[in-house]
Amino acid sequence: MFQNSAKIALRAAAIGLLLGCLSFGGQGAAQAETNDERSPSPSAQPGQQGQQGQLIQTRDIDVTGDGVKDHVALVGSKLDMNSPYYDKLFIVVSSPGQTQVVIPLQGGYNPNMQFCDFIGEKLPQIYVSAENGGSGGLSTFYMYSLKNNVPTAIPLPEPLRVHATFKNNYVVKMKIEATGKSFKIDIKDRKDDYEKFGVYKNGKVVKPITVSVDAYSLLMPVDKKGDGNCELKGVQRITGIANADTLGYATSVWKWHKGRWILKESAVVKTYRYHKREEH
Repeated sequence: MFQNSAKIALRAAAIGLLLGCLSFGGQGAAQAETNDERSPSPSAQPGQQGQQGQLIQTRDIDVTGDGVKDHVALVGSKLDMNSPYYDKLFIVVSSPGQTQVVIPLQGGYNPNMQFCDFIGEKLPQIYVSAENGGSGGLSTFYMYSLKNNVPTAIPLPEPLRVHATFKNNYVVKMKIEATGKSFKIDIKDRKDDYEKFGVYKNGKVVKPITVSVDAYSLLMPVDKKGDGNCELKGVQRITGIANADTLGYATSVWKWHKGRWILKESAVVKTYRYHKREEH
């Protein structure tokens, strides 16, 4: 009982120290170095003047592989406490008898932390998502392995490339570059807009346009077998004559195999229903 209480007190003290550093500009726990080229610049560190620290989410789970539960926290800092936007985010891992690890991330809205084994380490990796804001509905995603208490950034699958060809009678042919598969999207429901914009005239293609394929708006862990091993499901929005003109969505399912992501499934659909985020 005493040992458990001591552990809880130490974890609380460590998180409190970091939050205090964010709030008052002191020096926090040592920032972990990673090999991720996309990691935030040194300026994205705890301890900048005027920022208020906030504990967002915690989980006691073994992410280092020593058989002992680690205390993993998602911490954010805000310049404006009345805003839902976190200017910076941090993953903080406290392990008994090991150095505390702090991993800085970029900021965002509605940050969320999940745990699953994506890469076959037989222990969960830390997965964080945060919405970017704006009309595009994009989000930023991070995956880290903490095996042996060494933080390693796991690269995420590149978004699909999709090429579009406008056909007569208000049809768009979408071809996924990675697979060569084609899908047809009917846009008769917006034919008046496309006629006004000059893409079509009386149902015939006059001036085809280049469609835009967004980065991931969703890259969600999926544990199909319920065994703690996850794949990633991606959703990308495809737009036409304007950002508000959603033609469809490119969907993908990715599985990690021999050190890289393999595309298992892909499609282009006209509509997509976003399901509630599953927790792992």
